[in-house]
Parts: sequence; structure tokens; C-alpha cells
Amino acid sequence: MEKKYAVQGIIGCLLFGIGDWLLGYVDPKEVPYDVFYFISAGHGAGYPDWKITVTMVCAVIGVLFLWQGFVHISDLMTGEKDRTGATRVFTFLTYSWMIIHFTVTIMVFIFSYSCRNIGMEQAVIITNGLDKVLNPCIFVAYLILGAAMIDLIIVIARGKTKLKRSDAFITPLTWMLLIGAVSFIIPASPFSKGLYTFCMNGGVIVWFVRLLIRRNK
Repeated sequence: MEKKYAVQGIIGCLLFGIGDWLLGYVDPKEVPYDVFYFISAGHGAGYPDWKITVTMVCAVIGVLFLWQGFVHISDLMTGEKDRTGATRVFTFLTYSWMIIHFTVTIMVFIFSYSCRNIGMEQAVIITNGLDKVLNPCIFVAYLILGAAMIDLIIVIARGKTKLKRSDAFITPLTWMLLIGAVSFIIPASPFSKGLYTFCMNGGVIVWFVRLLIRRNK
């Protein structure tokens, strides 16, 4: 993979990561109702609309860079067939990344806006109604994401990339799980919530940085 594509992938993840922190760096206490999994007390009436705007703008710009990083993961493949397949898989992953990010952002906005204008109980009803409609979309998006990450592990382990087979143990999924685990281990706080939200983009950033370091060596 050329250096410029790894750098673009990092830039894309950083832009998405800005949105992650704006969405996640809030009071992590549970809402006293059954509501969309990501919603917490900090997303109530006091959550400002400008954070939603910045999150969405960063994602719209970030996806242009993210796609370049993701799709050129195929450059690591040694066979033409594997390169073609990886290009397709990681293009799908880019779309699913956007769907997950936008769905969570929309849920936060609807909940917060409704809390300010009609109260928390009604906000929960509206948010859960929207969740029911969009849940199949986010489920499929997570399924695509998981399939792409597992597929990368498999092709590395089978020796079909320019990486060592042992690198199958250190993929973006590895770093995502590590960052996510840390967010659950440390005491609950806005930081732990933000870290949990950031784990997907953070995991990919670490992996791309590692590729750059190895390339320079």
C-alpha cells in the first residue's frame, strides 16, 4: 500500500473520530427508560445541536479520505482475484461505516431535540420508533463491517497478502477490541464513553500507522 493511501485513511478516521468524541464525550449514566443502545443521560436536553452539525460535516468530508484508505487495502493482496475481492469488500465497508455513524448521530439528535421540546418520555417513544425502523439497516451495516474485518484476518493468515501471517493477530479488529475493552475497564466517565465511541476509528488509525512504520523500515 502506498503511503499516501494510508495517510488518507488516517485522515478519514480522524475526521470520523472527531464526531465520535462529540457524540460520546457525555455523561454515561443510563437513561431511566429502555432506549436506543447508544443513548445515555448526557444526550438529553442539554446536548447542543452544533455537535451534531460538526459530526455530520466531518463525516461527509472524512468518508472521501476513508474510502481511499479502505479500498487500497487491496494493494496488500498478492493475487489479482484477491485484490478485486478486497476492493469490493472494503468499498462496502466504507458505506456501512457511514450508515452506522449517521444512524447513531440521527438517534442522538432526535432524542436530544425531543427532550428539549416535548420531554424525555416522549423522546424515548420517538427514538424507539425510529430505532425500530432503522434497526435492520444498522444490523446489516454491522454485519458487513464484521465480515470485512474477519475476511482481512483470514487472507492475512492464509499468506495471501504482503504481510506476515502472524499479522493476522494484529488487524484493525484487534485494536478496536482492545480500545473497546479499555473503555469498559476504566471507571465510567465522559472519557470512557468517548473512548468506547472512538474504538472503531481508533483501531483503524493504529493499524494504518503501523503499516506506515513498517513501510518506512
